[in-house]
Amino acid sequence: MAQHMFSSLGETADRKFHALANTSREQFEKFKKKNLEDLYRDTKGWVRRNQGKALVGAVTTGVVIGWFLRRRG
Repeated sequence: MAQHMFSSLGETADRKFHALANTSREQFEKFKKKNLEDLYRDTKGWVRRNQGKALVGAVTTGVVIGWFLRRRG
């Protein structure tokens, strides 16, 4: 029973991983085709639609950079 459950869990994780990899590959291909102006406009639009996520991401990035700089000093 337990072996079947872990096998099923592994298969599910494998499918999710491959789906994520495919989506990432597609997004990267779209990213390569855009110029900087398009990327800036898209990013600005995403930040306006997702202000909370953008703020959390910026704070997290600042904390991580600060942590690395502090460890080096």
